[in-house]
Amino acid sequence: MKPSRFASALVLVLAACAAPWFFWPRSSAPPALIEGLSDDGLRGAPCPARSLYEQDARRKQGVRPPAQLGERLRGKFPLGADASALATELAAENFERFVPCPNDESVFGARWLSPNWGHGDAYVYWRTDDNNRLIFLDGHVSRTN
Repeated sequence: MKPSRFASALVLVLAACAAPWFFWPRSSAPPALIEGLSDDGLRGAPCPARSLYEQDARRKQGVRPPAQLGERLRGKFPLGADASALATELAAENFERFVPCPNDESVFGARWLSPNWGHGDAYVYWRTDDNNRLIFLDGHVSRTN
């Protein structure tokens, strides 16, 4: 093979290898609300137990230390605050609403699912009174990798 053909072939191979890097999805930054928080472990929503077996399993788990995201949220949105401010901030940070408890409609939820494994997923749960004031607020970051 002539040197010019070899160089051309080499450039084509290198370009083919580098092309995916240009088109690979970039790691989007996590919401500011969860920036710097570590993994709180796998935690569930504050739903009522659906069976005696589930109730017994929860009792055996015991008390867990507070999740970092929950503490951050309660510092920013103390109990008694208007829940609309929380919902507005979560929407602005690209959290999507979901129903966390099929057996308890009084629990609201929002989640931010990381588009890649570079960041953890974040879950927020809250309850309100009749005046839309927060009476419960918690959240956690969970990494599955």
